[in-house]
Amino acid sequence: MKRIIFFVILSVFAVNIQAQSVQSQNTPDPRAAAYKSLKIVFQLTSADTVIHQTLMSQLKNYFSVTPDLKVEVVCHGGGLNMLLKNSSVVQKEIKAYADKGVDFVACEFAMKKRNVGKDQLIDGAGTVISGVLEIAKKQQDGWSYIKL
Repeated sequence: MKRIIFFVILSVFAVNIQAQSVQSQNTPDPRAAAYKSLKIVFQLTSADTVIHQTLMSQLKNYFSVTPDLKVEVVCHGGGLNMLLKNSSVVQKEIKAYADKGVDFVACEFAMKKRNVGKDQLIDGAGTVISGVLEIAKKQQDGWSYIKL
């Protein structure tokens, strides 16, 4: 009888712990409110696919904290490779983030220099006339700047 009571108490305790764990996972961190209105422009100039994959991982983290984050990724130089159908290793992720409102843009000057047409860009990618001027304009409009 004592064993049955012990197992019942143990079971109730385990269920209570599990319920608290699930509740804490679904409760937003109150500190996240500080990030609510952030706008970030990333400058990507690296052809390194590890950096491209790291950016996707970072975006996942950022959006888990603040789903309404505004993000634009400006690619030029080697970073243009991330947006090309024949070289991107993160096409699926870019499409998913583009669907969430993240802008992935290629510099048209870099495209022209490398003889890249708009038809060579992956789904979800756009273009801007000048990557550097786009970044400067975003900063002027209050966006934070991160270089990758």
